[in-house]
Amino acid sequence: QALNYYLSTRYRPFQDSQKLVASLDQEKGAIRMKYPVTHVQIEKQNSEPMAAVLFRGQYDKPRDKVGADVVGALHKFPSEAPRNRLGLAKWLTSPENALTARVTVNRFWQEVFGTGLVKTVEDFGATGENPSNQALLDWLAVEFRESGWDVKKLFTLMVTSAAYRQSAVTTAEKLEKDPGNRFLSRGPRFRMDAEMIRDYALAISGLLVPKIGGPSVKPYQPEGVWEAVAMPESNTKRYQRDSGESLYRRSLYTFWKRAAPPALMDIFNAPSRETCTVRRERTNTPLQALATLNDPQFVEAARKLAETALVQSQGDSKKAVAFMAKSVLARDLRSGESAVLRDTLSRLTTYYDAHPEEAGKLVKIGEATSSTSIRTTQLAALTLVANQILNLDEALTK
Repeated sequence: QALNYYLSTRYRPFQDSQKLVASLDQEKGAIRMKYPVTHVQIEKQNSEPMAAVLFRGQYDKPRDKVGADVVGALHKFPSEAPRNRLGLAKWLTSPENALTARVTVNRFWQEVFGTGLVKTVEDFGATGENPSNQALLDWLAVEFRESGWDVKKLFTLMVTSAAYRQSAVTTAEKLEKDPGNRFLSRGPRFRMDAEMIRDYALAISGLLVPKIGGPSVKPYQPEGVWEAVAMPESNTKRYQRDSGESLYRRSLYTFWKRAAPPALMDIFNAPSRETCTVRRERTNTPLQALATLNDPQFVEAARKLAETALVQSQGDSKKAVAFMAKSVLARDLRSGESAVLRDTLSRLTTYYDAHPEEAGKLVKIGEATSSTSIRTTQLAALTLVANQILNLDEALTK
């Protein structure tokens, strides 16, 4: 005690070191508070999980002990597999279990063709729908499993098939015999999902950042969305938009607040993520058109597409329109379509030449800077033409 008293009251080097330790502890605590903690579970070595049947569900009255096992009505558990998660994975993917491959293939088919071979992709049970083509589903499942569960190979097989590459044009006879296109009498045609629509606009404009991984990002969003639903003590009470490349990351990385999902995604039927959703509904509302016409992300994408088109066409606005249409639609414009866009371009050019201040406001939407070598009124007119092309059904529909 005497030594401790002397060190803490008389010996200056000890006092200085104690202050340094206290300062480092405080800094360490601040670092811990700054970053979230992720709890990770690991399995104990050389021990088996244990559980018991609870009498009337009461946790303090355990009865018979139970061990890890699988559903007895299905195929047997592999004898050589360990009774843990690895063994369960081997049981799920064993050749005796056709369900895993069939369910997976059916969900991938839904992504490509709009509707699964079994329409109720969330229900393969007795209450679900029967497959529209049982033989095809089984063949794809076996092909997927024997390829080593190669997802890329399966998608390549689907999108290079004659069924996928056929025209989406229909006839009265096809509509009569196959109104829902369940038998693929024509190519699939359906509106893209919310994430695809945004990513396509960014990709075609050259704004999309292909970087993989990293933290979530906060792109453009209307003001007040979070504030309207946030609790006073919430750490996501206010939405602080990101800047730079974070504005143009793929929609996969968008920060998601379940009580207030990203407005653009919500409008295009993206689920709130409060419940598991394997089959999205697709609706068509005026809000969707207002979003793709007025959202800063789409206006900015249209402007950058217009800039690229003007550079490629060496400043010729008419050639720039043809370039934009070819980029977005992957085909040349028809004569009637060209006439409509030329008329639109002429009227917009006349308007912005007479209202240069309005042109200046338009080309400043979004964080990306505009090219100083392009006349503002010309860029504004082509921006709205690009926006018009990006809003065609053919651009929003798969």
